[in-house]
Amino acid sequence: MRLLGFVTCLLLAGTLPALADNVDFTGTVTAGCALSATTNGTLALNPAGDTLASNVGTGTPGSVTILSIGSNTLTVGAPTRTAQPAAYVATGEALEVSYTGASGLSAINQGFTASQTTQPLGTIAASILTIHNRITNSNGFPAGTYSTRTVVTCAP
Repeated sequence: MRLLGFVTCLLLAGTLPALADNVDFTGTVTAGCALSATTNGTLALNPAGDTLASNVGTGTPGSVTILSIGSNTLTVGAPTRTAQPAAYVATGEALEVSYTGASGLSAINQGFTASQTTQPLGTIAASILTIHNRITNSNGFPAGTYSTRTVVTCAP
């Protein structure tokens, strides 16, 4: 009984040490990149008739939304022509791509080039990359359907 009274006195007096326990958290972030919401562009002929591009006349750019976590590399391939009318003379043509970024990609601004390019990416929220394609050809462009393709890749 004395022991119970002693413990009760200690509790009431607040002399017992406080009890504590740790709550720990862990997590792993893996580098990765996602491409989504791709929008295709359209090509239009310039008034001189020697350029078919997404940045002239009624042409429109394409776009892709990019989300990057960690350290990644954005690769924009050189464009390729994927369709043309039979009468088209490809000799002397130049196919080029340009692109600009918005939001987390705002530091990216690539002028027209015929080469594949790469850009380093860190962690960015979903951001839009706007892409233009053009074909220049002093031989002109006979009536028909033309198509180009640019491959965009993002990888750790």
